[in-house]
Amino acid sequence: MDEGRRRRHETVNTLLEGYGSLSVSQLLATMAPEFHHQVLPESLGMVPRDLESFAQHAAGIFSIFGQFRMEPKSVVDGGPGGMMVVHALMRGLLKGGAGEWKNECVMLIQLSPDGAHVVRVTEFVDSAKAMEMARKHAPDDFGCKYDENDDDDGKGRGHGGGGQTANPNSMTLLFGVGVAEIIFVIYLLYTAQGVVF
Repeated sequence: MDEGRRRRHETVNTLLEGYGSLSVSQLLATMAPEFHHQVLPESLGMVPRDLESFAQHAAGIFSIFGQFRMEPKSVVDGGPGGMMVVHALMRGLLKGGAGEWKNECVMLIQLSPDGAHVVRVTEFVDSAKAMEMARKHAPDDFGCKYDENDDDDGKGRGHGGGGQTANPNSMTLLFGVGVAEIIFVIYLLYTAQGVVF
């Protein structure tokens, strides 16, 4: 493995370990001062964050977990351009006896030209799990928009309770997730040319 590739993989592994550390300072260790984070799909309503606001967000999320780890299922190295793609499982144990948390994400990680710092993370998350986190566990500033009247009382979100049909916002969200998945697969195939094939 050449030096540039080794450095890129080391930086991504350090980032993933930072999430698992539940330590904001360790998570931020590889991030460039101009770092930006974006959660997709945009229909979740989570605003892009700079380094400072991401640190505050991470502190809030870390505060609800007793344990957490990011388990990479696959990593695609985009080469010298510094784009890394990680498909990861997120597993954690929530505090207060709230149980185990399982989710998955795909992270597009843009590294600095030398591969030593994370400049941008664009994170595609499981929308249903993000909404569940917002409703049940997340700190107040989690940033995911959802209808508080459409909670887990069996009266919405397409559960069929109360004779109601699926919420139009939920249908829009599902459509957006489908489109995002198609675009993401196309992107992966494009960036993987010459790396995987």
